[in-house]
Formats: sequence, structure tokens, C-alpha cells
Amino acid sequence: MHRPAVPDAYVEEVAQRTDFSVDDVRIGLRVLHDAIQGRIADQYRRARNDDTPNHLLTDDASSAWFAFAFADLRAELEAAGYEMDADLLAAVAAVNMTVFQEVHDRTVSFPRSLADASDTPFFYPVHVEKPSWWREAETRTLRSLVGLLESGASPAAAMDAWAVNLAGLDPADWASIRGVEPDRVRANAADAPDPAPEAADGLRAEAREGVPDGPYDPETDRLFVPTTDQLAAARDAADEEDATAVASDESADADDGADSDEDATAVEDADPDGLAGIDPDDVLAGDVDAADLPEYAVQGDDGPADAGSDDGDSDDDHDGRFIDGAAAFDSDDR
Repeated sequence: MHRPAVPDAYVEEVAQRTDFSVDDVRIGLRVLHDAIQGRIADQYRRARNDDTPNHLLTDDASSAWFAFAFADLRAELEAAGYEMDADLLAAVAAVNMTVFQEVHDRTVSFPRSLADASDTPFFYPVHVEKPSWWREAETRTLRSLVGLLESGASPAAAMDAWAVNLAGLDPADWASIRGVEPDRVRANAADAPDPAPEAADGLRAEAREGVPDGPYDPETDRLFVPTTDQLAAARDAADEEDATAVASDESADADDGADSDEDATAVEDADPDGLAGIDPDDVLAGDVDAADLPEYAVQGDDGPADAGSDDGDSDDDHDGRFIDGAAAFDSDDR
């Protein structure tokens, strides 16, 4: 099993917000990566088809970022012969999202029509390293060049952009082959349009500084996955509210205190970290803003653990969100 190039710090950060160990999340990350990488030719092929759920966000010489609705992530695992706990898969998706935002300084946006068609308020980016056997060379090159040309690049700019941005050639080396100055190659590569969006059905990688305060921007009619900064602010606000609630409970009388305990238990027992329960209609109507969004690290739909368990310390008594790493997935095709 291949280990994706994801810094451990991001795996640890997400694991701390879940009931999974770092090793559990790391194993799940490898499984998802291998499942999508093993079908990478299909991913590219289907990303060019508007009738499929695959979306190509970014593409370079050694790797690519695809975007999937949560249900489609589960479908990709099943197609590759794997099964994974839904909450573990959500944590793995959160690792990819965090790396995309923190390392690449981007998030994901998409048209409302795509959200309606997919019945989801969010898409999750997934990083995939291209395998050594990859290069569908002639076909892939032709598709990239056609995409650049159709996006308005001149033939020279299209060639320079493909050679430098996608094939990963050094601009000076490519300029020597072309018989032009390196600065011309660099300028052409920098100014050429990105060929990926034409295949992504309007879904694109978004610079973080351009993300609006709320998840829906009526001016562009697009939805934006909240950034880690927005979610951190939401967690800080929630912590302040919790502290205020605790102070209020301490000053209440015994009867009121009992009611508060029941309310606190109800909140604690609820899924604290899922975007799956957000109604897209509420997002579009402006009834949900970034400050109200829960953390996306655990979005699975598994129910609570067996209510008959009386042992609060049991590994099986974690509201359905604890799973042993070795049992996190089963593969029918190793």
C-alpha cells in the first residue's frame, strides 16, 4: 500500500478532532488514495464527461486533485473493492481538504446547479499521485493541448504551458528546445488559461482570499467550502458559547440545573462534526453562514453505538465513531 505525500501534522490535526487514532486516519488515507489512484485512467476519462461525478480540480506533472461528493467517495472505494467506516472516510476527506487549503492555499467552489444535481452542499478534494506507469502520453497530451487552445491560448502558449505546467519541464530547458528566450516560455506558461475547468462542470479551485464570509455567494451564484480559518473561528465562537453556558448553569437553581444537564447531554450526544446534515436549501437561503458551520472532520452517517452497552470505557462505546485501524476497511482485491 502506497503512502500518500501528506505531512503527518495534518493527519494528527484531524485525528485529534475525532475518536480515531493517528494510525487509523493514516491507514484510511492510504486506502482512499490507492482506490482512486488505481482507477486514475478512469478518473481522467470520466472527468471529461459532464454526466459523471468526477471533477478534475488541478493537474501537474506528478499529481492531480480531484473533487468528489461524499457519497461518490464511498462509491469509489466500493468500485475498488474496499469498505470503510463512514466516519473514518469523513476524517480522511478532512485531511485532504486541510492540505488543499493550508498547503495549496485554495478551497473549492461550484455552481448551485451542480449542488442541486449532486444533492450535496460540499465537494471534497482528494490528492492523487500519478503512478509510475501513468502517461497515456499521446492521448493525455492531446487532450491538454486541445483544452488550452479551446480556452483561448495561442499554439505557442499552449505548448509552453503544457511543457512547463503539466509535463514539469524546466522553462530554460524547454526554451532551449524551442529556440526562444526562457522569459518568453515563463510568461506563456504563467498567462495560459487552466485547461482543467473545462472538464470540471464549473467546479474549480478557489483562492482563499477570494472566499466570501458565507458558504453561498448570491452575486456569483456559487457555493464555497468553508476554509480552515472560518472553521477555526466557528470553533472559537462555539467554545465561548460553551463557557458562557457553563457559567450560567453554575448560577442556576437545582431544578434549572437538571434541565441544563439534560440539554447539555443532548448536545453532546448529537453528531458535533457533520456537514451531511446541512440542508442545501438553508445554505442557499442564507440561513446558514460560515460561523454556524460545524467541523467537517467527521461527516459519516453511522448511528450511535449499541445503546445496551453500560461500559463507558469500552472501545465500542464511542457514539459509533470509534473503529480499530485494522478493521477500518476490508479489501476484496488486494
